[in-house]
Amino acid sequence: MNTIDCQSHTIVNAHCKDIDSILIVEDSLMLQTRIQEEISGQLNIKCDVASSEKEAKELLEKNSYSLFIVDIHLPDSDGDFVLYLIRKKLSIIVVTGSSNEEQRKLFVSLPIVDYLYKTDERSILNYLINRIKRLQKNKEAIVLLSDDSRLSRLQVTNLLKTQNLAYVEVENGKEAYDCVINQQSDIDLLITDINMPVMSGMELITKVRHDYDSLSMPILAYSAADKSSTIAQLIKTGANDFISKPINNEEFLTRLNNTLELSYLFKRNQELINKLNRAATTDFLTSLYNRNHFYQSIKHVQSQSKRTNKLYGVIMMDIDHFKNFNDNYGHEFGDTVLKEIANIIKNSSRDSDIPYRWGGEEFIVLVLNTSIGELARFAQRIRKNVEKAKIDSEDKVLSVNVTISCGVAIANASNIDNVDNTINLADQRLYTAKENGRNQVVYQ
Repeated sequence: MNTIDCQSHTIVNAHCKDIDSILIVEDSLMLQTRIQEEISGQLNIKCDVASSEKEAKELLEKNSYSLFIVDIHLPDSDGDFVLYLIRKKLSIIVVTGSSNEEQRKLFVSLPIVDYLYKTDERSILNYLINRIKRLQKNKEAIVLLSDDSRLSRLQVTNLLKTQNLAYVEVENGKEAYDCVINQQSDIDLLITDINMPVMSGMELITKVRHDYDSLSMPILAYSAADKSSTIAQLIKTGANDFISKPINNEEFLTRLNNTLELSYLFKRNQELINKLNRAATTDFLTSLYNRNHFYQSIKHVQSQSKRTNKLYGVIMMDIDHFKNFNDNYGHEFGDTVLKEIANIIKNSSRDSDIPYRWGGEEFIVLVLNTSIGELARFAQRIRKNVEKAKIDSEDKVLSVNVTISCGVAIANASNIDNVDNTINLADQRLYTAKENGRNQVVYQ
């Protein structure tokens, strides 16, 4: 979902839509069938087909479509069917078998998504699939357009609308900079003119690059100044791409979508990296952090303890008689017990406390800025919350009470860096709690 907070500047996105239904208008039954099969199969999008203008208009009266793929030459059309669709403000990809220059100029001037020449079948199908994917991705993106010329902005925003892109308009570099930096807005692409009042495009690019690299904030610049030295300076300053004024629609859209693809790939890679990091540091079953995360975090905690002269401590916890749950009720219910105990520990903790699944039925909580007395009281609170909870199976057939045993230890003030000693001491006290009858806290 696209969001933005640029004070008085509003996101324009009423034209953006999900690409969830397509009408293919093509008189070649073989190509019509192949396009329908590929789009339905690869993208899971509903596709209707028509072989003539008459059939297409009949379908259009009954249904609404988010995209039209239209052959320009239909057996019963005088050539104005595409204009008919344009007047209805519909999204269109034109497919044509002819490649004369006059027709190309006409397509480029029209408010359509794109046009495509009929070459070989595989190329046509690949292009259409990629183009539809791009439109789907574009719906979630936001473009920031910075230009002091109202007419230039109008041309660019009309092109952005054909690409299913939401946008925000500003009139100078300072407004754009405030939008990107000060408001921390979710911008996927910055498009800027170079010659603007208050703050020029060159200054804007320079300042934005102090905070964002070319992948995290792509920039497409344009200007009437098309000297090679100016273009080179823009690219060196940090623009991803450049286009000369007056803007050629086809060139602009090609560069726009290529630049957006860079943004998409970067964000997709960041998501994958974050997922990998979470997988490496998070327990899959309980969603608590795991041992890897503990040992990654402890160095920072130890440094903070030295700096503030405040100690950290740990609470080691073990579910009492956990093997019985697995043996008597099955491992699935055992997993339910682990997840519920994890939730109780998490809900009993403060924001500054960090709970972990240590392994098996063992949990540990890392507590900052504490004393042994505070730790013991905290452990008792968790123990009591577990004791009074009823844990039900998913089908509600089973409902059991569970208890935990806890061992508590605080870091040695003279040996802050030796966390293993603290953990071992808490573990010994946990063992004592087990030996003394379970469902208790041992802290000395």
